[in-house]
This record gives sequence, structure tokens and C-alpha cells, in this order.
Amino acid sequence: MFARLKGQSVNLVAIGVLITALVVVYTLRHHSNIQQIWRGILFTCIVISFFAGLFNYWRLLKISEAPISSIAASAQGYIELQGIASTEKPMKTPYHGIPCVWYRAWVYANIPSNGKSTGIYESRLLDYSESQTVFTLKDDSGQCSVDPKGAEIMHFKASTWRKNNHRYAEEYLPAGKSLYVLGQLDTRHHALDSSIANKQVSQKLAQLKARPQHLLNRYDHNLDGEISLEEWELARHDAIKEVHGEHAMRRNLGDFTLTKPSDNHLFLISAQSPKQLRDDYKNWVASHLGILALLTFLFIKFA
Repeated sequence: MFARLKGQSVNLVAIGVLITALVVVYTLRHHSNIQQIWRGILFTCIVISFFAGLFNYWRLLKISEAPISSIAASAQGYIELQGIASTEKPMKTPYHGIPCVWYRAWVYANIPSNGKSTGIYESRLLDYSESQTVFTLKDDSGQCSVDPKGAEIMHFKASTWRKNNHRYAEEYLPAGKSLYVLGQLDTRHHALDSSIANKQVSQKLAQLKARPQHLLNRYDHNLDGEISLEEWELARHDAIKEVHGEHAMRRNLGDFTLTKPSDNHLFLISAQSPKQLRDDYKNWVASHLGILALLTFLFIKFA
């Protein structure tokens, strides 16, 4: 939840602080030290606006620097993928039963304040849950798994309703819809180790030996009823090709997972396209620069 607050609320917090500062200044407009208070508030707002703009610019760079890749052509490292999301087993939100690939949900109860029937009620959290299910991302070239643990989820759908003096809130990524994922793909453990390959080749050759008639039908090219060294070498060569072909097929069918980077890189899952996200961050950067310029002008004027 912290990642979500950090990622999606920074801009709202910055704007909120600015509005609050203006309200405070207006409330204290007759104070004897109003000019000193005004300068202090302006300086605080300048610092907050600067870091908010820097935050958005950093995220814009992260989204822009990651190479766009199809799933089948994806290589080890920090990449961005886009495809249709689904889960191996159907998953639904816990309260409204909406098909999804990820959700988080809250239940709140309205209870009398201080436990007394004063007519004043407060909302108390009764339950919170968040899915950790690995889901599948698929494009025209192939598919891969995505582990959402630790990701910042953006532009999800949300629903809220009340029943029996309870409020239910759900946020979710719907199944069967396009998602954009920015994260770490480590394919090193998917490279076929030579010792494993040799073991698998030996197993295939052992299976051939266990079926002598089948072995003769495939490799007894001179029809002498025996497998010569040359024919056995051909069988071994075919076994090697089969092992590598099966490994390549497993990889293209999604036998690897995109996860949270181990460094400070952004791990993002969004129902918005990367272009829409970049446009949003550009607009926020421009907005914070405009606010920063105005605040700086006012600070210099009242200095």
C-alpha cells in the first residue's frame, strides 16, 4: 500500500499542501508577523513543489528509458511489456465477484463514536485483503508470468457500495484486458545448463534403447538389423535437437516471470498504456514547474 500512496498521491498531497497554505495565510492575514509567516509558508511550498516535480520527472525517465519488447523477444533486464492479462484459474474480487487478475479490498463498519449512541458515527476498518496471485500476460508473440508482489498498481478500476451499515470497497485489474508492466525480467536461470542438457539427452537415448524396434525403424538406414556407430550418432544428434527445441518452446510459452527489480527501479502495473502514462507525467511536470515559478516569484517579491 505504501508504494501506491507514494506513487499516486504525491501530486495530490503537493496540491493539498499549497491550498492549505493559502487558507492558513488568509486566516492569519491580520497577524502582526504575517509577512514572516508568508515567507516561511512560501519556502515550504517551493520545496514541496520542487520535489513533486522531480518525482514526476524521475518516473517519466524510468518509463521512457525501458526498452519496449514483445514477450517472445524479451531479454534479461529492465523491460516494459504490454499484453492481455489472465490467470490460470479464474479469480474474482472477494465481495462483488468481478473477474480480475489482481485486487485489494476493504470492509468498513459505521459505529457510534466513542461507543455511545450520540448520533455521531465513525468508519472503522474491519478487514483488508490483497491478492498475490501470479498472472499471465500474453501478446501476439507469446506469454510470460507476472508476479505483482511489491508492484505499484495504477489506473485500476474501483467500486464501492454500502450494505447493512457496512461499506465495501474494491480496487481491481479486470481479467481479459490490456495491461502495461514495467519490471525486471531475469532469464539467466532459463538458459539451458550443459549438464542438464546432457542428462536430458541421455534420458531420451535411454528411452530409445528401451524400444529397440522403434530405434531400428528410425535409424537402421542400411537395414542390416543393427544400429551402427554412425546411426547411433545420428540418434544422439536428434536427441540434442529435441532437448533444445523443447527448452525454447517452454520459454516462449511463458516459462519465466517478470518481478520487482532488486534495485531502485520502478515496478509498475497499469491499465493505462505507456503513452498515456508518459503524457500524464509530462503534464504533472509542467504543472509543478508553473507552480514553482509562481511561488519563487512571490517569495522574491515578499523577501
